[in-house]
Amino acid sequence: MVKNPFYFGNEVYDEDFCNRVKELEELKKDIDVGLNILLYAPRRFGKTSLLKKLQNDLKNDASYKVVFFDLFSVSSIDEFIQKYFNVLAIALETTPDKILSLFKSTFSIRPNITATLNQNGETSFGLNFSKSERNNSLEDVLNLPLVYAKKMGVKVVVIFDEFQEIEQFEIEKKFRSVIQTHSKEVSYIFCGSKKSILSEMFNDRTRAFYKSVKHLHINEISLEDWEMFASVKFERTDKIITKEQIEHIYTITSGFPYYMQQLLFMVWDSTQRSVNDTIIKTALKLMIEREYDLYSLIWSNLTPNQKKCVKYILAFNGENLYANESLSDFSISATTLKSTLEALAKKDVVDRKNDRYYLVDPFMKLWVERL
Repeated sequence: MVKNPFYFGNEVYDEDFCNRVKELEELKKDIDVGLNILLYAPRRFGKTSLLKKLQNDLKNDASYKVVFFDLFSVSSIDEFIQKYFNVLAIALETTPDKILSLFKSTFSIRPNITATLNQNGETSFGLNFSKSERNNSLEDVLNLPLVYAKKMGVKVVVIFDEFQEIEQFEIEKKFRSVIQTHSKEVSYIFCGSKKSILSEMFNDRTRAFYKSVKHLHINEISLEDWEMFASVKFERTDKIITKEQIEHIYTITSGFPYYMQQLLFMVWDSTQRSVNDTIIKTALKLMIEREYDLYSLIWSNLTPNQKKCVKYILAFNGENLYANESLSDFSISATTLKSTLEALAKKDVVDRKNDRYYLVDPFMKLWVERL
């Protein structure tokens, strides 16, 4: 049985990864010169896959050590210290003995470092410290990449995914004051999916991370790349899809890698030999139905004015929203519109590009249009 050549749901690698060559090259150049980088992309846009690809590429170079830490599930400072320490330990050294030896020689407070085996035989590392030692423990753990880089003569790259979650712990100033001394030995990549929070963290002159990074916004993968990617996979599995059909799918998904892969997966799965419009239409309908719970939850958490504003954006394609005749049609005042758009932006439901407002998630747009 021929396996479906498309993949979605988790990070993609190797033959499942579509392009991002320029972005990878730019990230590697920035790392080499010691820059810290803020990388933003909406949910399901492929940022984690891009960073995992970068991590895998650099693993093949002995002059680099790469640390990948996802803050999404972290709920306290203590948990951050423990989980970040464990990730550092596993990423930087090869054996438990080397890890324990290195870290015991570098910590200022001499904490009790533990190593435990889980049911899968994998080792995890932890720190035992008192509340009075928390601040010093945090500083020691944050300094570990620099200590390791200097001792081993390698470049350390630390990738923080969903970095906006750090905001809730009120340690931005401490965090920034420590890592700003890491200079060219350690490069940090901060990324996340909540643009409004990240923007405030890195663009507000009163915040600790103000003007501390290079901003890198990843854009859609080009239609040409998707045409090559999709057509080759169909051809290799003895199925046919036209460039016009790929372009139609690209338009529907706004080029979001996750949605492109998902819709192509479903179209391929329903195709015996050649793709037709009915197959695409049926697959799209099913995708939207499967996202019903997610979008209905988002929709239910919007205020009446926010729901009205979303529909208003869709009705006028997000353009010239402050035109008097348009506002009167929807019974919205300019003042209400301004505050509502700001609230929707903070919820990452709406964004703006070149004076045009749009829904961040293209499939939520399709879902709302069917209400």
